[in-house]
Formats: sequence, structure tokens, C-alpha cells
Amino acid sequence: MERVSPALLAAVAAGRTVLAPNTELAAALFDAVQRVHRDAGDAVWPTPQVLDFSSWLRAQHAQRQLADVIAPRLLSEVEERELWRSVIDAAESGGDFLDPAGAARAARRARRTLFEYAIPIEALDAAQSSECAAFLEWNRAFEQRCRALGCVSADGLLGGLGSPRARIDWIESPQWRPAARRWLEQNGGSMLLPRQRPDADLSLVTTPSPAAELAAMADWARDKLAGEGFRAWICVPDLNRRRAEVVDAFDAALAPRRFALRGDSGAAAYAVAGGTPLADYAPVRSALDLLAANIGKVTFVQFSALLRAPELQESDSEAGRAARLDVALRRSASNDTDLSAWLELADRVARSEQIAPPAAVQRLRAAHQVLSEMQGARLFSEWVAVWLGALQIGPWAFRGRWSSIEYQAAEAFRELLASLGSGDAVFGTHSRDSARRILARAARETSFQAQTGVPAVWVSGQLLDPWLDYGGLWVSGCNDEQWPPPVAPVALLPIGVQRRYGVIPAGAESQLALAIDLQSRWQRRAGQCVFSLSDPGEGSSNTPSPLLPKIAPADWTATPQPHWRNMLERAPGLESVWDEQAPPHAGKERTRGVATLRAQSRCAFRGFAETRLNAQPLEQPVPGFNERERGELVHHALQHVWTALADSSALQTVQPEAERRLIDVAAARAIESVCRRRDPGRRWRLREAVRLRNLLGKWLQLERGRAPFTVEALEESDQTAYFGGLEFRVRVDRVDRLSDGARVLIDYKTGAADPDWRGERPDNPQLPVYALLSPRALVAVAYAKVNAAESGFVAESERRDIFPRTRRSELEGMATLAELIPIWSRRIERIAGEFAAGRAEVAPTIEACKSCKLQGLCRVPAALEEADEFRE
Repeated sequence: MERVSPALLAAVAAGRTVLAPNTELAAALFDAVQRVHRDAGDAVWPTPQVLDFSSWLRAQHAQRQLADVIAPRLLSEVEERELWRSVIDAAESGGDFLDPAGAARAARRARRTLFEYAIPIEALDAAQSSECAAFLEWNRAFEQRCRALGCVSADGLLGGLGSPRARIDWIESPQWRPAARRWLEQNGGSMLLPRQRPDADLSLVTTPSPAAELAAMADWARDKLAGEGFRAWICVPDLNRRRAEVVDAFDAALAPRRFALRGDSGAAAYAVAGGTPLADYAPVRSALDLLAANIGKVTFVQFSALLRAPELQESDSEAGRAARLDVALRRSASNDTDLSAWLELADRVARSEQIAPPAAVQRLRAAHQVLSEMQGARLFSEWVAVWLGALQIGPWAFRGRWSSIEYQAAEAFRELLASLGSGDAVFGTHSRDSARRILARAARETSFQAQTGVPAVWVSGQLLDPWLDYGGLWVSGCNDEQWPPPVAPVALLPIGVQRRYGVIPAGAESQLALAIDLQSRWQRRAGQCVFSLSDPGEGSSNTPSPLLPKIAPADWTATPQPHWRNMLERAPGLESVWDEQAPPHAGKERTRGVATLRAQSRCAFRGFAETRLNAQPLEQPVPGFNERERGELVHHALQHVWTALADSSALQTVQPEAERRLIDVAAARAIESVCRRRDPGRRWRLREAVRLRNLLGKWLQLERGRAPFTVEALEESDQTAYFGGLEFRVRVDRVDRLSDGARVLIDYKTGAADPDWRGERPDNPQLPVYALLSPRALVAVAYAKVNAAESGFVAESERRDIFPRTRRSELEGMATLAELIPIWSRRIERIAGEFAAGRAEVAPTIEACKSCKLQGLCRVPAALEEADEFRE
């Protein structure tokens, strides 16, 4: 375990305030003192007064305000960020900056650097760069705004601070900025030194990739934690960029069970410093989603997420009703509309589908009513009151179920709202949308880290002196390009000025001096100190930094692996049972017509899953009409056209103007029919009318090239067919009678169409099924490809003159279609019989998997590989 400096313990025991240069060190020192008391068996002890310097300055200013009513108000973090944005947006200089938000962050950092290094503003006057000139203008405007508002920014607090009333001590650290260090030397008490210990055992580790380097340090931490009381400090300098990778690597080694369905959900043995955006936590995300949904259009994806949000469900049964309603909405919902319309549609669909009204809809409606009561431009304090009211009856209604981390995140969000609500003088009035965007931006830019104590392994992204005495210490990225760190001057400030006043990142010499100092400190902070580096990959390699100790590097063989792989390796063996036989089809079960036979022919498991398990992919509402609806539009329109024309002679003699009117009426009626179920809006109806006019005109021109025919039947009501002892309901699109009395079956296709009805296992037995229902005088069956790209007929025909640009087909070796029909009958009976008997093995045809959405259920290709092994 890490041991605490006696000087720190003595200062805390005396009730003195101890200051650290940053929040990370302050948290580590605070936790270490607390642990000393717990390990000593103390039941009660005074709260250690260990603070970071910035928080202490804010507390001192708050005390000053209590004693001095005219003292300026301190800007909060969010107020300062937004004030900088407004200054830059209104400034004349810097208009060519591509990222105003990034410019605001750079300006804040530049101003903070001036105060931290005590750089007088006059030192920038001689600079000739446009960036520095822009910063000077922005800084003047920022100070003018602060004076007008009677406020002060946090970076200026030290300048107005007098001698402290009570003694303060401060830890010795290279992280202190010059201005803070000078003030502490003049006004502070003792400088506390870390515990002295001999240099650590040193190791140098090289790995073949950055991922392997993370895996190596995670494995090292896991192995070391086997020893009692071990604690480690790990430094990953590029943590901000690789946070997700770091978390995954340490989860795999130290907390794999956190992700099991019924695993340990407790705290892990490690923590990553810096936190994540507040907006990423569930209570905050659901709150922001609700506020965003009350402004303008809401997509179906957004409403679906709101409807099914766990925060709105009181029980599993409520969540189930919400999920059922979501499935039903997908079949009738438009792509986007406002929240009021979504809620009305949800009520209608719930009634029509006989779904008990989900409580989530009622909670959303109640929250929406609260949010809609206030209109126009209002102060932030007014918006915050309304927002909190809506959250209490919406996504925050079940706070009792939150985890500790979720509760802390929600409280941090409340604090952010309070900060916004107290800044009316800074923010002024805003519309609903403008206020909501500022809140969302603030939540994204506010980092949050749950207070769970400092665990045994602490992963930091800062190059600093950890100060405490650890069991082990690991620093990554120690190659010759990154250690010492490359020069990284502060943006907007002249480099020469930065170097003159000792801004460390601005000069190679200062970076080198800091690196040497830190490396020396690291070697005195732990029993073992590991430096590591990795090759970047793609055939290139890195070499160790010349600053590192002269020891032979050790290759580490850690294998990167996500947490689920670790769980898989530790899982017990499973017995494999080959099950490809379902119960026989029961009489009360229904089929899905030709769709059942088509699925069974392509893959027996697919036929079973789609029909008997009703395993269907979720529909996704799209802008405009979807593919299925566009197919229905063509069917409805052609039904009207041929009802009016009746035969090819009427088509040949119809006048162009009459044809245009006929097509317009057909398109209008088709659109009206489809929109009874789902209306995508006027704009899409107009676009579809134009598309249908063009498509139908092109198709009728093609039909003029056919031999004379009369339309005998159109979209007849469902017919009943019996195959394999089962009943199938089917509907034939169209039947034509030729001049000699021969008949032709036609099925419309608006997409690609191939002769997919052939072979013992046809991909689509649709046309053979139709032929078996109407075999009398049948000489051809055909797909009518009605699409803009390639219109035409794909046919099985015993004559070559029935359709234009088609020839007589080979009829699978038969002389006539009448001879082929018994073969089709045998195939259909076999397919239907297999379905009725419950045959359900995973045995797809060559093309079947391309159109299937059940791979997660049947586990192709794993199922096929296992089947091959089983059958061998």
C-alpha cells in the first residue's frame, strides 16, 4: 500500500488546510489520509482539509463576498465558457477562425496562462501575429463584460487575495505555477515534503502495439493486486484520446464480471482520472433527450428511444408494453413529426392494436405539457424551474432505482442547472431552443467523475509527481518522440513571450528539465517503477527515450483482449445439442401464404422462425414511402388503370391526354389508399405522384408491344390453396386471356426480378403456386418488372410471342407448361409437407442468407460448420 508522509498527517491532525496544485492530487491525498484512519481502526475522525488550490481560491472569494457586499461575483465555469463564446462571436477580429468554440477554449487557456505565469498583458503588445491581436481584442472585450456585469473570472482571484486568516500548508510539487508558488512562499505555512524512500526497482517494457502496451499494464496491475495492500499509480499521457481503449483493457484484466448479465456490478479495482462528459450518464442523457424532443421535429428514432427509455418504465410489464407499441408504430409511423403528434399517434395505435396504454406515454405527455406552458424568450432561472418540474414527472420519476453513480450524475446535473439559473445577468433571456442548446453544450463540456474513493489502481493522464508512496508505478509512452514531451506552446500567445516567462510546454529546454525532474521523482515514489513503450505498427518501430534508465528492455507478451473474451475464457463448458426438429404444425396455427413456402424453401429454419415464431425484422420508418409501400402504390395504381382499360385494344386507342388523366387518377387513388395506414406528408405525396406518372407511362408503353390480350382478373380476393395438409391464403395480381383463349399469370415486381422459381428448392415458389391454382389453358407465368431502371417481363413461357423481348423458355425440359405444372405441384407439396412436419434445420440455399435477417438467431455460418462436423 502507499504510505503517507508524516508531515501531511501532522498538518491534517492539527486542523490546518493543506493545498495541492490540482484536483487529482488533492483527491489522492484526501483519500490516503482517510485510509490511514480506517486502517488504524478509528471510528470517527475530523474531515481532512485537503483542497486543490483552485477550489480553495473560490472558497476564499465566497467568504470575501459574505463580508463585502460590493465584492464582484465569481463567474461559474459554464458562465465563463458562454461569456467567452459570446465575446468571440461579437468580435471583429478572428472572423476567419473555423471553430469559434475551439477559439473560445484557446482564449480561456491563453488568459489563464497569463495569470499563472504572471505575464503582463503589455508583454504582448509588440507581437505582430493576427492570432495575438485577436486574443488581445477578445481579452479586452471579456474584461469589459466582466466589469459591466460586476463579475470576476477564476483566473484573476489570486491577484486580489490578501494574507489568509488561518495557516495553510502546501505540498511540494513541480505542478505549481510560478504565480501560485510565489504567493504560497510569501503567505503560506509549511511546504510539505513527500515521504523519502530509496529508488525503486526499475523495468523497461517494449510491446508490439499500443493495444498490447495497455494489456501489459493491466495484466501487471492484476498480478500485483494479488499481494495484500498493493496500490499502483499508472500514467497514460494520451489518456484523453484513448480513454475507451484504456477502460476496455483494464476491464478485461480487473473487472470482467462487471459486464456479465448477473455479474458483480460493484466498484472495480481501478479508476481512470479525468471523468467523462456529464451528458453521457443515463439520467442526464434522458433529461437532455426529453428537452430536445419538445422542440421542433422529432424523428422516429428519437421518439422510439424516449418511449422505451428505462427511466420511464416502472416495471418490466410497462417496458414490455412500450416495446410492443414501438413495434406497432414502426408499421404506421412517419419518419418525423412533433412530440404532440407522436403521442397522439401512440394512443391511436395502442387502441387499434389492443395494447394497454404504456405508462411511458402518459409520463411523456405530462412532461410535455409542463414544458409547453412557457413560451417566448425567458431568463434562465425561469427555464430551469420548468425543466426541473418536467424531469420530476418524466425521466426522473423513479430516482429510487438509480445506482450511486447515476444519483451522483443527476446531482451534478442539478448543480449545473443551478449554475445556469443563477447566471441571469450573464445569459440574459433566451428562447426555448437557445436555452436548451446552451444546457446541452454545458453538459457535454462538463466532466464528471463519480466519488467512489481512490481505488487500488489509479490511471492518470497527467505527467505529474504522484507524491504518495505506492507499491508500483507504471509510465507508458516513453519513446524517443514522446519523452520528454514535444514542444506544445499555448495557442494565441507569442512563443518568445512564453519562453521568456517560463511557460514550460513552450520550450524544449523547459520540457527536458521537467522530464528529468519527474523521472527522478517517479523512481522515488514506488517499490517498482516500470517505463514502457510500443511500436506504432505498420512495420515501423519506436526506440526508448535516451532519458530512460540504461536497462535492457523486456518484451511483454500480453495479448489485447476485450472484457467479453475474458468472460468467455472463464465460462464453463457448454454441452452442444443438435436440434433441427420442431413440433408438427398444429391445426390452430396459421401460415403466411406464399411467404411461408418461400421461406421454407430457402431455409427450413427460416420457414419455422418467420411463420411459427413470428421472428420478423423491426421496420424502420424512413422519409417518404418505404419499399413495401412503393410496391403497394404500383399495385393499386395498375389495378385502377386496367380496371378502366380492360384490354390491350383500349390501351392502343386511348388518347395521350386521356391516358395522362387516367394515370393521374390512378396515382392519386393509390396514394390515398396507402396513406390511410401511414401518411409521410404532403411533400412526399407530391413526389410520389410524379414518380408514379413517369413509371406508369413507361410501363404502359411497354405493354403496347404485347400480343392482344384481355385482362381476365385483377387482384382477386384471397384464394385458398391446400398443400401438405395446410391452408395457404394467396392473391394473384393479374390474369390475362390471349386472343386464342390461352391464359397468362402476371405478378408485379417493383425491384429486381429473376427466374427464381426453378429447381427442387426454388428461392421463390410464388409463380408455381399461382399456376397450381389456375392451371386451365395456362401458357405462361411471368414477373412484370415495373421499375424505372429496367422494365420488362421475366417469364416461364411455352411461346415466344407472348411478351416483348422474351423467348420461349426451356420449361425445365418439358414440352409444355401443362407438363411442368405436375413437377411444380410435387415440389410445393414436399416443401409444405416439410413445414407441416416441423422440419427446421439451418440449411440455406446459396442466395438465401443475403435476404435473411435471422443470422443472430440461427448463427450462420457457425451453425453450418457445426452441421458439417455433426454429419461427418
